[in-house]
Formats: sequence, structure tokens, C-alpha cells
Amino acid sequence: MIDCVVNSNRVTRIKMFRVDMCGFEEIGRFESWFEFAVTKKAESIHLVGVQQLRLNGPFLRLPNTNGLDCLKDLYLCYIKMTDQDFELLVSNCPVLECLEIESCRELGNVSIVGHSKLKFVKFSDIIPLKSIVIRDAISLVSLMFHCLERECVFQLSNIPLLTKLDFRESGYKVKLAELLPGISSCIRDQLQLMSLSTSNIIYTSPLDIQDPESCWIDLVNIKHLELVIDMDNFGDQWPFSRYLCRLVESCGSLEKLVIKFQHILDDEVLEMESRELPGSLQKLTVMPCGEDALARACHDFRHISFLVL
Repeated sequence: MIDCVVNSNRVTRIKMFRVDMCGFEEIGRFESWFEFAVTKKAESIHLVGVQQLRLNGPFLRLPNTNGLDCLKDLYLCYIKMTDQDFELLVSNCPVLECLEIESCRELGNVSIVGHSKLKFVKFSDIIPLKSIVIRDAISLVSLMFHCLERECVFQLSNIPLLTKLDFRESGYKVKLAELLPGISSCIRDQLQLMSLSTSNIIYTSPLDIQDPESCWIDLVNIKHLELVIDMDNFGDQWPFSRYLCRLVESCGSLEKLVIKFQHILDDEVLEMESRELPGSLQKLTVMPCGEDALARACHDFRHISFLVL
């Protein structure tokens, strides 16, 4: 079906090309589809491979680079790509602004150097990713790291506009508290918006958080913090609660705190006292949690602009 559409197309240029094979069983001809989109000078290309076959393919290699000079938005999921092909691809996209790589195998060492237009980068669930190097990306404002390996090494430098970090913890993957010390202080101090998605079931014992009282370094310029929390009764709740409270405390310039719960909570699942919040905090948003916990929060934080969604 896709081949028929591609082969019958006679226009000289397309704006967007998207293929999602996630629910199918056949691998598909991704290289030829990608070449078609590039030849047609597409500004946006989204390719999603077959989820069930993500360990076996498909591979995406670059048959040519003609037309990549128009590409602004690239999303690849469930597709294999070598380090060399990735670097060749990115280096030949001079106007690329948004790059998302998700559940792609074979990538071991990702390097993005000297890309002047790139604004948004997301890496999610990439095995066996060992290193991420982003350097001289002078327009980059947002980084998203989801479910990355503990062994992954981060090298970030000369990213003067970077202000947002979105991070998702999962299973035995790297934790945010482990990632931040590996980022240079000058990069950390640029950050103003941070989002953390996590679950207490990740922390199956107190050993998963060696010292919840001192695991966070100071995040001096974070003004907006969003916590997306999946609380489960099977997790160890006390070290996890302290882990999150210490994160909030480490944000000394915090003005807005958003807490999103994935499930209805018991009253005692997550406790945070008003004295633990930075004095700069102006607004607290919670959505949703138990009625008793909300009533208590409304009372404890009545001096703050408090919103329940």
C-alpha cells in the first residue's frame, strides 16, 4: 500500500512524510521510503518500524544525502542505525531543528557537533547506547533523555541556550540524580525548566537510593519543576519520598512546582511539608491525588498560589 502511494506520487516536493508500521508484522522498505521523502525535500520525516521486530531490524542507511538540506523535523522509532549513518545523517541536515530517536538499536555512540539550528533533541530507550556527545549546538534549548542505560556517558558543552531538561527514569536505567553530577556545572546552571517522570517501584529497596538526604546537587536556577509520579504500593515509599523532597529542596530559585500523579494516592504515600519548599516558590499545582491529601495540601500551602487539576 505504501509503495503504491509512493510510486504514484508525481509532485516535486512534499512538506511531511510519515510512516507508522508499529502494528504490522512486515519490516517494510524503510530505506526506499526515506529516500523518497528526502528526494521530495520533505521538511518533516517520521518513521516508526515494527515494534515486535525491533531487535531484528529494519536498518536505515542513507542511499544519498540530496534533499536533506530541507529537513527540519526527524523522528525515528524501532529502526536500526549505525553510529556512522547517524552522524552522516545529522551532519547533512543543516536546518534540522527537532531530532527524536526512540527505541533504535545498534546506536552505541551518538555525536552531535556544531549543529547551529538544532533546538530540540530527544533520546529514548536506546540500547546499547554508551555515550552521548553534544557540542557547539548553539541553538539547542531542550533535551529529553528517557530510559537510558546506567553506563551511558554524557558530554555536553557549548550549548548556551539550553534551559530545559526532561528526564524519565525506568527500571535499572540511569537515575536523574546520577546523571546530573556528570554534566558540567556551567550547563547545569543554565537549566531553568526540569521535568522528571519516575516511579517508586523503581526503588525496590533503600539501596537504590544510597542516601536520599544528600543525593541531589544544587540546581541553582531551576524555576519550573514538574514531577510525574507513578506511585505503587509495592515500592519502598520512604526513601522515594525523601528522594523527591530533596530534589525540590535543591532547587533554591524554584517558582513553580507541578506534581502529576499517575494513580489515586493514599494520604500518606507522598509527604512534603511547606517548610521543605524553597521560599521563592510562588505556585504549586497538583493533579490528581487523594481527597484527604489535597485538603491537607491546600491548608499547608495556603500561602502559595495552589491549583488542583
